[in-house]
Amino acid sequence: MIRSHLLPLCAVAASASLLLTACAGGGADDKPAHPVFDVPVEQQPRQALLTTQAARTASFTQTLTFTSTSGDTVQTTSGRLDFPGGRAAGSIDWAPAEDLPEEAKDTLMGVRLGAGRAPAHTEVAVEPDTIRLRAGEAGYWLRYEGSSDAFGTGAAVDALRGSESAFGGTLLEVLSGAQKVKHSPAEKGGRTYRAQLTVFNALRLFPKDLGSELTADIDPNGTATPVSLGMSVDARGRITGAEADLSGLLDKKDSTLDEMTGLRAVLKVGGFGASAPVMPTASERTLEAKESVVAVGEVKKGGCADLTTGTRTLDMMVSVPCAQPHDVRVFAHARFDAAYPGYKEAKRMAVEACRDGYRSAPAGWTGEGVEKGQFRYTWPDETRWGVGADPVVTCYVETQ
Repeated sequence: MIRSHLLPLCAVAASASLLLTACAGGGADDKPAHPVFDVPVEQQPRQALLTTQAARTASFTQTLTFTSTSGDTVQTTSGRLDFPGGRAAGSIDWAPAEDLPEEAKDTLMGVRLGAGRAPAHTEVAVEPDTIRLRAGEAGYWLRYEGSSDAFGTGAAVDALRGSESAFGGTLLEVLSGAQKVKHSPAEKGGRTYRAQLTVFNALRLFPKDLGSELTADIDPNGTATPVSLGMSVDARGRITGAEADLSGLLDKKDSTLDEMTGLRAVLKVGGFGASAPVMPTASERTLEAKESVVAVGEVKKGGCADLTTGTRTLDMMVSVPCAQPHDVRVFAHARFDAAYPGYKEAKRMAVEACRDGYRSAPAGWTGEGVEKGQFRYTWPDETRWGVGADPVVTCYVETQ
């Protein structure tokens, strides 16, 4: 029987007087290069992000805290990520300060028609070609396919999708833009980092409308108002946390957020390589946004709608069957001439048209109103008066 022995990397030669050993590959103390710590420090935040993505799945929780004289308003975003699959499932929750002015609450949480504002709780599910959301107590998911620009949303729905992870709006989206990076050793072989972000990169955390209300400085190369950034990674180079002081963004004059004195983001990441996100099942009711999300003037007379679309656009509704629970019922539309009559006259005309419509509408429509004899109405402002078609007033009652 012939046996062979493989001596990896070494060949041994012997003579009568000398034993010689020649080895390739360096000394016994050589270690493979670390995927993060052995690259130049300025590149390490980006490499840490790539190493985190290589874990395939992870969970996250992020808080955005808006500090004001009325107290703290906190947005908590949490969920689970599938990096290679481009999928994520999670939720967004708002806890506004009790005494925060109504305008500020609308700016943060998103405006909508009718009384109240966008629900404090929204579930989100992101896949490569779709974004689904379920707001508040809605019994259905709204499915947005492709880009939502067609809804005139300023990419508000698209902001729910990230480029570095499927779920948008987290600090994972901005770590690659870290500048002036410094690092320190941390426990268990990890590292911590201190760096800065430009305002342009920091604003990627917010929907376009909210970002515009925060700051007037959107110079892509501007560094006059740097944002401080911190990041922690474990011994394998995976991101376990990040935080940013965004208070420098609060510089816009005459803003609805002018009482805000601080803004801070804190992200925690973990659960690497565990289960994938739990996505909505086929049995859960889903409405296609391209069919159901419409401008308020497009809801037919007698038609019903819900007010929360996720678009953060005031004049959009979700058209739903009147046989199911709904937020409003439209009882009249009125058209005006294209010449703008001024704010007071436009409002007077809208009130008069809706009052007449209320009196002549079927009792079954107006009788659904939660406040007897009360109705609401919308009309275009000067910037939209006569744009695209004749100005349209829409009259409706709130039903719940």
